[in-house]
Amino acid sequence: MARRGEGSGKTDGSARPYQINVLDRAVAILDAFGQHGPTLSLSEIAGHTGLHVSTCLRLLSNLRHHGLVARDEDGGRYRLGYRLLAMAELARGDSGLVEVALPTMRDLSRLFNETVVISVRVGDARVDLEQVVGQQSVRRVVTLGVEKPLYAGAASRVLLAGLTAAELDDYFERVELKKLASRTITNPETLRGTLAEIRAKGYAESVQEQFDDSGGGIVAPVFGGRGEIVAALGMSVPQFRFTEDLRKRIIPEVVKSANTVSRAIGGRTTIPEGTPPPAASDAAWTPSD
Repeated sequence: MARRGEGSGKTDGSARPYQINVLDRAVAILDAFGQHGPTLSLSEIAGHTGLHVSTCLRLLSNLRHHGLVARDEDGGRYRLGYRLLAMAELARGDSGLVEVALPTMRDLSRLFNETVVISVRVGDARVDLEQVVGQQSVRRVVTLGVEKPLYAGAASRVLLAGLTAAELDDYFERVELKKLASRTITNPETLRGTLAEIRAKGYAESVQEQFDDSGGGIVAPVFGGRGEIVAALGMSVPQFRFTEDLRKRIIPEVVKSANTVSRAIGGRTTIPEGTPPPAASDAAWTPSD
């Protein structure tokens, strides 16, 4: 059990056969950098994690020993260590997903000269794995490797749409839908409705859901061999350029590109536009063969 006043570092409500509290706390410290900033003081880390300062100091000392955290000797602030970069590269390349997707992402980016991103679900969060940045003077650039809410933004909602009804119930039980921007959906039933629309159309779109100055997004799912959603592939466009004409031209190309990546990894393709949404049951989104 966690000590009184200290968090365990657990990030979702799923049951686990084994729980190692010290590992949970170390992960909570690493997560704090992704959620609250690239550099943090000892007191800030303690405040964000709910851990005692002395506990944080011991864990940070060990994380530094293993190269997972580094410390600025002048200011005493901490940051993530370079060893994590090597681990991140291994994780990105392990399944071959990024390598398989990159040629298609480059083609899609060149077609509109806009930024294309591929993302995956990690627990109750979305992580952007890779991007091909458009070359226009004003362009969208996302931060890779940072956990983002699974309920806000087109890519997040595509990944959320892959959960079963039971999994969604559990998700809403443990995750607070916070208002992040003017168009963030914070009502669970409204969000369920948008997920049904995504399943029916085969893509998602969003503007101003994570930040008020965020761009417009069109995103489609990438499916694995069992019909499960393994990633979300989409395009991010600055708001002032996200016109209705451009939106209509982007949608079919994004869906086509996601289908190309799905087939390349031995998966299926998205539900064609116009297919009715599945009934409200425990069935997850089922793509076409």
